Amino acid sequence: MFGRLDVFYSNYGTIYFPLSILILAALFWEKPITYIISIWILTLADPFAAFIGEKSYKHFVIWKDKKSLQGSLAMFSMSFIISMIGTDVLTRIYDAAFFIPLHILFGLAIFTSISATLSELISNRGTDNLSIPICVFISYEIYLINYTHGNLSYLLSWTFISMIIFYTAFRLKSVQANGAISGYLIGIFVFGSGGIKWIAPLILFFISSSILSKINGKPHPKRDIIQILANGFIACLIALLYFFNNYDFLLPIFYGSLAATTADTWGTEIGYLSKSKPRLILSNKFVEKGTSGGITILGTIGSIMGSALIASALVFFNPSYKLFFSIFISGIIGSFFDSIIGRKFQAKFYCTACNKIIEDRDHCGQRTNHSEGKIWIDNNMVNFLNACIGALSALTLIQLF
Repeated sequence: MFGRLDVFYSNYGTIYFPLSILILAALFWEKPITYIISIWILTLADPFAAFIGEKSYKHFVIWKDKKSLQGSLAMFSMSFIISMIGTDVLTRIYDAAFFIPLHILFGLAIFTSISATLSELISNRGTDNLSIPICVFISYEIYLINYTHGNLSYLLSWTFISMIIFYTAFRLKSVQANGAISGYLIGIFVFGSGGIKWIAPLILFFISSSILSKINGKPHPKRDIIQILANGFIACLIALLYFFNNYDFLLPIFYGSLAATTADTWGTEIGYLSKSKPRLILSNKFVEKGTSGGITILGTIGSIMGSALIASALVFFNPSYKLFFSIFISGIIGSFFDSIIGRKFQAKFYCTACNKIIEDRDHCGQRTNHSEGKIWIDNNMVNFLNACIGALSALTLIQLF
């Protein structure tokens, strides 16, 4: 169904399709041109890409679904045609206030088609029926609004820079291909929502965490799309809320979310360098390095430094001691509760092959047995909740200070 190369019943595309339409209609009914373009690309470009892709003999896997170069080119080409012709036709039908110059329309079609193609590439079991129209809608609006505000050159510059950053990260094996693509899309959405002030903490988080991962020498799996979304989805959502509603109070909440994720990541990476064994938080019990809920003095210092880094970035743009301490404390609170959740609720599994308690559902080439904790709370869920707590803490603290 729509862009998948496997059989219909193995995905949830028929659920995601009406859900995406419902979300866009409920939130953006007053933007009919963008809404219709998004739905057309899903209903026409995606199945066309699947049809072409099925004819290809060479496939590759970006995340879990099989894709092909021919299918991706078909997706881009059809999306480009729909964006170009559809925009021109719909602006006349809806009697738009202004018509887009041809070169701007050409750029809009390319920008939108890239997002459509990338969101289709990282789909899994029909998720492209949800991600394609939403990513297309956001990209289309971001391009046009940055154009009308005179910021299009900055957006395009960041698009090029972002490609270099994530391609380099992929080549250095810091991220998987699906992680690089999802990180690129998040970066485009965040920068397009507010410019350098909004993208700065995200850059600091990504680059610093990648550097620390290389420094400590710990074996790291390359970050995938789930890990990227666990740390960056809430921040991206807040940035988009600002973009569509222009609520200034969302900026410190955005920073609070990233302060928490940075504090947690710095605490983990720097704590790994500690020569002493970590203790379970709120306990004197020693545990092995890497155990969720385990903390060290060095790791705690790392969390403080990570949170201070993001708080300082906000103060650079908005000088205010109140903002600094709001974001700084939010990051510490998020990291603290991350350790609590990791200790009390994160799922643990028993591997019968090596007789160890681990945090992965698969180990030693086989499925593990659930041992303790909530089975749906894995490390990615803990990181997601950490980002939520950081954002909520910032929302509370900026009201108190």
